[in-house]
Amino acid sequence: MAHEIGLLPVPSVANAAFEVVERKGLGHPDTICDALAEEVSLGLSRYYLERFGLILHHNVDKVLLRGGSARAAFGGGEVVEPIEIYLAGRATHHYRGVDVPVESLATEASREWLKSHCHALDVDRHVSINSLIRPGSADLVDLYVRQQTKGDELANDTSCGIGFAPLTHLERLVLETENHLNADSLHRDQPAIGEDIKVMGVRQKGRFHLTIACAMIDRFVPDLGTYLEIKDQVAGKVRAFAGTLGDGAVGVTSTPLTIRRPAVSISR
Repeated sequence: MAHEIGLLPVPSVANAAFEVVERKGLGHPDTICDALAEEVSLGLSRYYLERFGLILHHNVDKVLLRGGSARAAFGGGEVVEPIEIYLAGRATHHYRGVDVPVESLATEASREWLKSHCHALDVDRHVSINSLIRPGSADLVDLYVRQQTKGDELANDTSCGIGFAPLTHLERLVLETENHLNADSLHRDQPAIGEDIKVMGVRQKGRFHLTIACAMIDRFVPDLGTYLEIKDQVAGKVRAFAGTLGDGAVGVTSTPLTIRRPAVSISR
């Protein structure tokens, strides 16, 4: 006997009495891993298109970041061990008699992204990028080529995508606050603010509160007084910016100075 299964209505988060949202900013290790995986794919795709007229098989979504080690100090510390980044996955290394420079394409794409988005990071001295991208299986590469050259509808894997819209007010507040703190103009005005920013937002009925964890770059912070001043500036900038988004006052807490241990992050 066939049974009809109905879907239960999902209540709107915006109507809930309590909501929590977190945003990992531009310089967070998880965000860096995801961004580098995207950049490597774009770099390979551009090369394949320019050289062969089609995008060849590649799957380069595995990136591992092993945090370095540093001695932080007011006025400028010292990097003891570099950040280590490992790019892994599969890509087409050889096609139509041409050797594809996968390793150099991947490492260069990663270096350019880091130089463009991490304003105080010396990528050449303080980051080690290692490409572990291996060739794909012959069957998989052939399947991908057949799909693009013959128009066959083929698949080698299963995948599922999900999404939702629109953002709740708290989601938009958290997202735009992190984007505001990581804007190029703000880094030019206050270079002590690092890109490794995390924003957590909490809404209790109609009351909003943000907690900001903001890394600071020690060579731009000569002493404790300057650190506390910049910390207050960050909180003030967030309060002013949040006020432009409506829905009343927003409470802001900036976390105290901490020294983070080396982290290991893997993109998903």
